[in-house]
Amino acid sequence: LPIVEKIRIIAQKVYGAQDIELSPTAQSQVDRYTRQGFGNLPICMAKTHLSLSHQPERKGVPTGFILPISDVRASIGAGFIYPLVGTVSAEYSTPSFPFL
Repeated sequence: LPIVEKIRIIAQKVYGAQDIELSPTAQSQVDRYTRQGFGNLPICMAKTHLSLSHQPERKGVPTGFILPISDVRASIGAGFIYPLVGTVSAEYSTPSFPFL
């Protein structure tokens, strides 16, 4: 399956989304990884743990929302592609533990 289809299936079947919406940046990255031959890699979604949606205030099991994909990155050595959902950050720094 193409990268976008794999993301859509996860969003709909796991998170209850109606559909996904890729930002121009995310679409550009999907196109790039596909051209480079990485379209067959599995997907690992990076999103808030506070809700099944991208909105932490939506508790329970929300359905029917559009899941925004802000960026798509790859961990080629580990062998997976990870879409960033909403405003989630892939940075490991926090105010308590800033980068050194």
